[in-house]
Amino acid sequence: MKTAMMLGFEDSIKTMTTIATEAERAGIDALYTVDAGRSATVTAAAVINATERAQVGTYIVNAYAREPWMTGIEARDLNEISNGRFVLGVGTGNLHFNDYYMGLDSSRPLEKMRDFMQIVKAVVSGKARQSVRYEGKHHKIRWRATWEPTPGDVPVLLSASGPKMVKLAGEVSDGVGIGIMSSVPFVRDIVRPNACEGAKLAGRDPATLQFPVAATVSINVDEEAARNASKAAICKLYHPIPHPYYDSQLRQLGYSEFADQATELMPQGRLMEAMALVPDEVVDTMTITGTLDQCLARVEEYEGVADQLILARTAQRGEPAGMAAYDEFFELISRVSS
Repeated sequence: MKTAMMLGFEDSIKTMTTIATEAERAGIDALYTVDAGRSATVTAAAVINATERAQVGTYIVNAYAREPWMTGIEARDLNEISNGRFVLGVGTGNLHFNDYYMGLDSSRPLEKMRDFMQIVKAVVSGKARQSVRYEGKHHKIRWRATWEPTPGDVPVLLSASGPKMVKLAGEVSDGVGIGIMSSVPFVRDIVRPNACEGAKLAGRDPATLQFPVAATVSINVDEEAARNASKAAICKLYHPIPHPYYDSQLRQLGYSEFADQATELMPQGRLMEAMALVPDEVVDTMTITGTLDQCLARVEEYEGVADQLILARTAQRGEPAGMAAYDEFFELISRVSS
């Protein structure tokens, strides 16, 4: 299992690239940026420029905020400047960004993502002067590449959580991007079999699918402080409105009661009340939380289930400013990679 890191929430792009450089030095295999407070593709270019060896990708770009042709073109360019180190992760985004922030219609996601993925995959692999034609319900394209793509295929992953989107990922993508708060049983018993079924239905070899998994990591010498940080991070997924991706995961794993409680409390800003209701089992199985040694043991549980574990650091209350806040995180990467 390879290890990776999620970037994109830092206070500056300079900080992001510094973290990327240090993570590569610690032995990280891949670095991912996200369409959130920043552009995933612009920051991916900065991370590519700051690194030499690690794979760099998006986890994820928001398909509702982008057109598939330009997404594919950007992937081609990023693969070229990285000398073949780029991977494209695509997803539907979420209600926070699509409906709440931008006022976009996020309906019919399965139809849209089928079109989007078909076009993006055709664009990233399109040969010079080769005709690319596709017409779907949501997107269409008539295009020819001007020049050859950089040698080496760009993997195109589809982020998915719900059973129908996971199955679609198995049909049309190179793998399933499995979001944060994904427990080992969720990946092993729900996502992988469903995606493999989708691949078989499409006449594809399920063995070719990739399964990168993202997980929040809360490290602290004080185990209780680490757990509180994880509980707060979980609850904030329900503010200002519930995040459908993670709400779906909790409900699929049997935590509907807590999901209902968070749905009621967090839009009202009642964080402390919601934190008190987070089941210990959610922290223990859906996050990587605790002391450095405890987090290392949790990482090892994903071996053989995830092809790549993408670590998303959870900030700690009262942590030191600047790069010193990442010391234990980099130590975890170093020990996992050794």
